[in-house]
Amino acid sequence: MGVTAPVMRLRRPRWKDPRLIIGIVLVVASVLMGALLVSRLSATTPVLVARGTIVPGEEIDPDQLTTVELRLGEQEAMYVGSVDAVPEGAVATRTIQAGELLPVSALGQGADVPLRPVVIPVDATVAESVVPGAEVELWHTRPSDVQDASGQGAELLVSDAVVRRVDEGSSLGMRSMAVEVLVPKDQVGPLLEVLARGERLDVIGVPGTHGIAP
Repeated sequence: MGVTAPVMRLRRPRWKDPRLIIGIVLVVASVLMGALLVSRLSATTPVLVARGTIVPGEEIDPDQLTTVELRLGEQEAMYVGSVDAVPEGAVATRTIQAGELLPVSALGQGADVPLRPVVIPVDATVAESVVPGAEVELWHTRPSDVQDASGQGAELLVSDAVVRRVDEGSSLGMRSMAVEVLVPKDQVGPLLEVLARGERLDVIGVPGTHGIAP
């Protein structure tokens, strides 16, 4: 008779087997983590949105805001969720465009805004793109008799002004057109000197900014 090979029998896994318990725990944990992740990604949260353009230094008015529900995920803390969360006396520290979510980083107090308003009289109609919130340049054109040695009569005085308000003037000519702009406070002096001399200042829109096509 030949030698009979030994028969290997598999033992039934016992519920008290540590490997089985660890495996079950890992499966349950992965299912719970996946469900939590899906729940967080699909959950919406209220966030404030600007109805219109809010310029730097302008106080945040609840009437300027509306509430929408969005999926923000981990970015939820970056935006203001309710009017009650807006600090008392808060102003915009930068331009907030119409339809933009209200970011926490764009809120501050008046002392946090390093800009000052200056009214620029305008002889001719400005471009349609020069609207509140738009970034503009301010160019000074010297009179022909005081041009510099290079013959250049135009000089860029401010490269990053922001339009605060546009006054169209009156149809009867009783009030001329003017553009109120916000400029860095260290550049106010040169502007006032030009205005005091009655020399020409032009408000030029910057391509690529709000309301101005590149």
